[in-house]
Amino acid sequence: MITLTLSTVPKPKTRGFTLIEMMVVIVVVALLAIVVAPYLVSMRDGQEKRAFYTSVADLAGQGREMAITNDATMYLQVDSSSNAVVLKQEVNTTTYQNTTDNTATGSDTIVVNGHTQSTRTNTNVGTASGDRSQDKIVKTCPLSSGIRFGNFELAGSSSDAGSFSLHFYPDGTSDGGGMELVEGRGTKSIVISARGAVKMQDGTLPDSSTQQWQAGDYVHRA
Repeated sequence: MITLTLSTVPKPKTRGFTLIEMMVVIVVVALLAIVVAPYLVSMRDGQEKRAFYTSVADLAGQGREMAITNDATMYLQVDSSSNAVVLKQEVNTTTYQNTTDNTATGSDTIVVNGHTQSTRTNTNVGTASGDRSQDKIVKTCPLSSGIRFGNFELAGSSSDAGSFSLHFYPDGTSDGGGMELVEGRGTKSIVISARGAVKMQDGTLPDSSTQQWQAGDYVHRA
């Protein structure tokens, strides 16, 4: 009689991580997080700021394009309460106070800063109201974190956030001017020529008396 004997193959012993090994891994991961995390945050912050600068320049370009396309007056303003650049479209809500001049014939063309704004007939002669509360907000561009407004220029003169209102007209021209965007010790400027061309540049706003625009300057478009 033959007897078969089955031999058992010993199973390999499984070995887990020791406490020291786990502590080493945790320390290495923590060190990597300390080194890499600030770089990732800085990189994301830089991307957001670059996107903001582009958005503000594009907003100005969009204002000019809409003024031409819609035969309307557009303008850039600063909303200090929300720290944002706002593009608005003038709504024709201008009213006039009648005068005793009933002998006028034809119509008068109202011209502001060399730009035709509207017309009035002899039955409606008077002074236009300055109420712009009904103007349409087209787009708002909030300031990116870490960026603040610097100096403003409007039509060749210094301005401020409260009075800055740069218009784009249906003929493609503008009031001319710009704004400074300050980030730490650095400054970038949005510069808009009287012809409506828009450009972003490093540094403060140029002297408007010596500002020149070369043919082929880049204009941001919507």
